[in-house]
Amino acid sequence: MENFRIKRLRVSGPGKIDGIVDFTDGLNVILGRSNTGKTWILKCIYYLFSSDKKPFSHLTGYKNIEGTFLTDRFGTVIISRNLGEEFATVQCNDDRIINGSYRTNYLKEAPLYLNDLWLRIIGLSETIKIPSSARYARERISWTNIANVFWADEGEIDKAESIVFKDQKYDTALISSLYFLLTGDYKEGVQEILKPEVASAAKKAVVDYVDEQVASLTDKKSSYIKQLEEMEGEDIDARMAELSEDIENTQNEIKELLAENEDYIAQQQEYKQSYANCGVLVDRYESLISQYKADLQRLDFISKGQKAVQELPTNGVCPFCGGELHPEEDDGYSDAISAEIKRIASELTVIVATEKNVKDEQSDIKKALDEIQTHLDDVAAALRERNSQIHGYRADLQRYRDYTTLQNGIDFVNEQLSVLGEKKVATQKKKKNPPLYHAKEEFENYVGSAFDKLLNQILKECNYRAGYASWDFSTANVLMDGVSKSEDQGKGYCSFLNSVTALMLYEYFNDDGVYIKPGFLMVDTPLLGLDLDEEVEGETFKNGLYHYFLNHAGNGQVILVDNLNMVPNIDFKTYGVNVVTYYKDEKEGHIYGFLPSWRKDLPRENKK
Repeated sequence: MENFRIKRLRVSGPGKIDGIVDFTDGLNVILGRSNTGKTWILKCIYYLFSSDKKPFSHLTGYKNIEGTFLTDRFGTVIISRNLGEEFATVQCNDDRIINGSYRTNYLKEAPLYLNDLWLRIIGLSETIKIPSSARYARERISWTNIANVFWADEGEIDKAESIVFKDQKYDTALISSLYFLLTGDYKEGVQEILKPEVASAAKKAVVDYVDEQVASLTDKKSSYIKQLEEMEGEDIDARMAELSEDIENTQNEIKELLAENEDYIAQQQEYKQSYANCGVLVDRYESLISQYKADLQRLDFISKGQKAVQELPTNGVCPFCGGELHPEEDDGYSDAISAEIKRIASELTVIVATEKNVKDEQSDIKKALDEIQTHLDDVAAALRERNSQIHGYRADLQRYRDYTTLQNGIDFVNEQLSVLGEKKVATQKKKKNPPLYHAKEEFENYVGSAFDKLLNQILKECNYRAGYASWDFSTANVLMDGVSKSEDQGKGYCSFLNSVTALMLYEYFNDDGVYIKPGFLMVDTPLLGLDLDEEVEGETFKNGLYHYFLNHAGNGQVILVDNLNMVPNIDFKTYGVNVVTYYKDEKEGHIYGFLPSWRKDLPRENKK
C-alpha cells in the first residue's frame, strides 16, 4: 500500500502575507471564527488534486497555491498551482518523477498529466481505464473524483442527498473506481458478460456462507446464555467484593510465607557453613592422628631394636689384639624414647577426643539442617496451595467481570443474525444477471453488510442510539430504521449522519484487505446546523463525534475544520492533535485568518 500526507500548505500573492498551514499525521483540527478562511484550506488541497474549482476569488490578491506532500513511494513532492491555470508545477528529488509542468485537464498531446501523478503516488504505476457503462465502455480513472468521496464539504455536509457522490452521478464509472480501490479489479480485457450459472453459483456460495455463519453464531449465543444462567440469582457485586477480599488475604499469607521461607534459607546457609567448617576440622584431625600414630610406630621400632642389640651375647675378647672387651654402659636412649612415646600418646588421646567432639557437633548440625529442610518443604507446599487458591479466586472474579461482556455479546450476536438474515433473503431474491455489467450490484455484493456494521459501530461510539442504521446502495445514503434521513431528520442531523458516513468510508477504505488505501479524509463543519442542546444518554453528539475522531484518526491523515463555538471543550494537545486556530484580530498569539491580507483588499460582497 502506498500512501501520502500533506505536510504544509502555503498560499502567496504579490505584496501579500503568506497564508501557511502545517499538518501532521493523524488528526488535524482547523478552528476559527466565521469568515476566517478555514474552508479555503480544504478547497486549496482539493485544487492541488487537479480540480477545476477555484478555492477562492482572485480578488483576494492571492495567486499561488503550494502543497508539500510526504509520499511513501517518492518521498517529498511539492505541487504548486496558480489560481485559474490549467497546469501545475511539480518538484521531487526522486528520479522516477519528472519535474516540470503538469496538465490538470487531460489532453492526448500532453505528456504529463497531474491526475496520473496522483495515481502513481497512491500506488498505481499505469493509466487505468475503468468501465464507465454497463456495456464496458471505458474512461481514465479520476483521482479528483476518488478524493471527492473522502471530502465532506461545508456546502454539502447538511444535505439530505448522498454525501458520498455529492453533485456527481451515481454512475458506473465512479462505482468502478471505488471497487477498483477495494479489490484492484477493473475488469481489464473483459469482453463478455459472465454466464448465468456462474452468478447462480456465487449466489449459492453466499447463501451457504450465511447459513454457516448463522449456525456458528447461534452456537455462540447458546454458550453465552448458558454462562449467564449459571450466574442467575447471584449478587454479582457482593460476590466480586468477596473474591477481591479473598485474593487480598491470600496475597498477604503468601507474603508471610515468603518471609518465613527467607528466614529458613538464611538459617540453612549458616548451618551449611558450620557443617563445612566441621568437615575441614575433622579432616585436619584425622591427618594429625595419622601422623602421631606413625611417630609412635617409629619410636616403638627404635626401642625394640635397641633392646635386641643389648641382648646379643659377647665373647669378651678382641679379635685383633686378643685383649679383654668390656660392654658399654647404657647412655639413656631408652629413657628418652619412652618419654617421647608417653608424650605423643597423651597428645593423641586429646586429639582423638577433640575429633569426636567435632564429629558430634557435625552430627547435631546435620539434624538441624534436616529440620530446616522439612520446614522449607512445608512452606513450599503451603505456597503452592495459596497460589492455587488465588488462581481460582481470580478465575472466578474474571467470570463475574465477564457478565456484562456476555450480555453485550448476546446483543451483538443478535445484530449479526439479523444482518445475515437480511443478506440471505436479499441474496435469494436476486434475479439472474442480465448480459450487462452492473457495477453497483457487484460493489454491494463485495461490501455486504460491512457498511451497516461500521455505521452502527460509529453511531454507538458517538452516543447516537436512536435507531438501527443501514446503507442503501441504491441511493448511496444512510437509512435509519429503514427510513431515509431526508424524511426523518433536520439539517443538523443530516450533517451528523453525513460526517458519520465520511468516517465509515475512511475506516473501511483503510482496512488491511483494501487494495489501495487513500488514507486521507477532510471534513468541513461536521455538525453544521445541529442543536447542541439536545443530548442522547447524557452526552452530546458533538462530544461523541469528536471523541471518535480522536480515537480513530490513526493510520492516515484526517483534517477537520470547524467553528470555535461548535467545538466541545476538549484539550486536544493531550491527545497529540495538531490544532490551528484563526481569529479576526491581531492580538498576541492570534493568527489573523488563513489569508492574512485578504480582508483589507476584498470587496465586502465577496468576503467569505
